[in-house]
Amino acid sequence: MKYKKIGNRIWQGPPATKKFDMEEKPHGQWPIFIGPIWAGTKLRKDLHRVKAKTVGSYGIKPPYILFCNHNCFYDFYIMTSLLIGHRGHFPGAVDDFIGREWMARRIGIFPTRKFTTDMNLVFVARKVLKNGEIYGLYPEAKYSLCGITETIPDSAGQLVKLCRVPVVTMKMKGHHIFNPFWNQKSLRWFLKTEVEHGLLMSAEEVKAATVEEINEKLRAALAHDDWRWQSENRVVVKKKTRAEGLHNVLYKCPNCGCETKMSTKGAQIFCGECEKSWTLNIYGELEADKGETEFKFPSDWYKWEREEVKKEVYSGTYRTECDVKVNDLPNAKGFIYMGKGHLVHDYDGFKVKGIRDYDGEEFSMDIPALQQYACHIEYKYRYGWKRDCINLNTLEDTWYIFPEDKDVKVTKIALATEEIFNKRYAEEGVKKKNRIK
Repeated sequence: MKYKKIGNRIWQGPPATKKFDMEEKPHGQWPIFIGPIWAGTKLRKDLHRVKAKTVGSYGIKPPYILFCNHNCFYDFYIMTSLLIGHRGHFPGAVDDFIGREWMARRIGIFPTRKFTTDMNLVFVARKVLKNGEIYGLYPEAKYSLCGITETIPDSAGQLVKLCRVPVVTMKMKGHHIFNPFWNQKSLRWFLKTEVEHGLLMSAEEVKAATVEEINEKLRAALAHDDWRWQSENRVVVKKKTRAEGLHNVLYKCPNCGCETKMSTKGAQIFCGECEKSWTLNIYGELEADKGETEFKFPSDWYKWEREEVKKEVYSGTYRTECDVKVNDLPNAKGFIYMGKGHLVHDYDGFKVKGIRDYDGEEFSMDIPALQQYACHIEYKYRYGWKRDCINLNTLEDTWYIFPEDKDVKVTKIALATEEIFNKRYAEEGVKKKNRIK
């Protein structure tokens, strides 16, 4: 059976025999590429008049582990511009390699599957650091959905403790405002941004600290809220369509509680159920057009949605079930359309079952809740018929799941994944303590 193109980088046909080589030796940054990359990223930094501020001591040389917060692709430009003169290695999600694997591997990126227990990352980290280079990570492992810090796993501190090298952090401010995840086509050209960078912990401090103390320091160092930063610094965004797409994240109306009728147009976000509307002003502040303004900042609205999802999880009422289309990403050539299936997401985790389009056989993926502390989502994904989707991974497979029901909110699924994990993890901790007693 031959492959038939049915979408942008999507193919219909038999399963690919060649998959990503997840254990291929990292190539490092080739000198022929790194020079132009340094020059290009410095130019980008200068054009945007980025204000770089050193926090603490920064005269440190590799080897060290670098942690950065993550809002958009622009993060990579600024990070690279501040590392000029030093080489690094960086894990990248497998979808970053589509159509450019050869180049990606030779500029210091190596593939991983998001939110899996990939021990290869540890092996690469130790080798990179042993060679006297930088091992860089975006510990949130996904773009921030609403300009605030996403989940940073405990494994970040465990990696630091294992490697026992200095820790450097970079916190970018304003990148979500410049290029928000909920509308990545909405670039605000030449918006001023800031970055704080510096030494967080020396090798000696790492050796003396516990994993919990390392994680606490790391989370504090990367904590941010781009909306408050914009408001406090009076950063102006005059773009008339500045709110369009925001309803992807702010899916639940705080006035009537409806989860399926939020929409945006221009600078407004509004509910089609109760007809209440809010305007996002030029300083990133929300103002109700009539009545009470429930939340001044979109980030506070987003936090409220998380609490609403948490209530459902803890009361046992959360469940998402719908028909889906499934794409498999076996290698950098693109996706293979698996076929139609059915998704169930509840307190037990993710379950996907369906019938393969190319041979009529069954396919399934079952990810227990305790194996998935977070999940990656996309809005209007460019490699998936421009529809919202959920990205699920095992160590062997990467699937993109597209709900057929437009009322299914992938943002809610992402929040629920984290809250279910937190509750299950806490319960498991209690069970372990009881067993010890």
